[in-house]
Amino acid sequence: MAEIKSREDKPLPGIEYSEIIIHDENDLGTGTFTTAIEKKALAKINPIISTIINEPEFKMIVTINSGEEEVTVLLGKAPNTPALSRKVFKIPEDTKIHESHDFRVIFSGWEITSMELDGNALQPAG
Repeated sequence: MAEIKSREDKPLPGIEYSEIIIHDENDLGTGTFTTAIEKKALAKINPIISTIINEPEFKMIVTINSGEEEVTVLLGKAPNTPALSRKVFKIPEDTKIHESHDFRVIFSGWEITSMELDGNALQPAG
């Protein structure tokens, strides 16, 4: 029942680091995934895509789209299979796009339960 913690610094342009924490190695479907974005990254037109993949056991894809003011999160297991959980969250209109930010996905039992922006809960879109 060891904890799994993995951090990758500067995995892609615009991302300062990404980090996954799973509290119990026997329960891969419960934990947190944080994407810390660099200053001015939200000001760019292109979406920021942050992923963690350990095939065939785990995959999470986080797409931060400031142009649409949304974050889409997919959580699943094996490659080429539908996501077990998919959620879309709204980025608040007053988010300062020239600042750095932390996006944290909280998931439990293979279900995305919530998302935070700089420690504050984001509302589901739609």
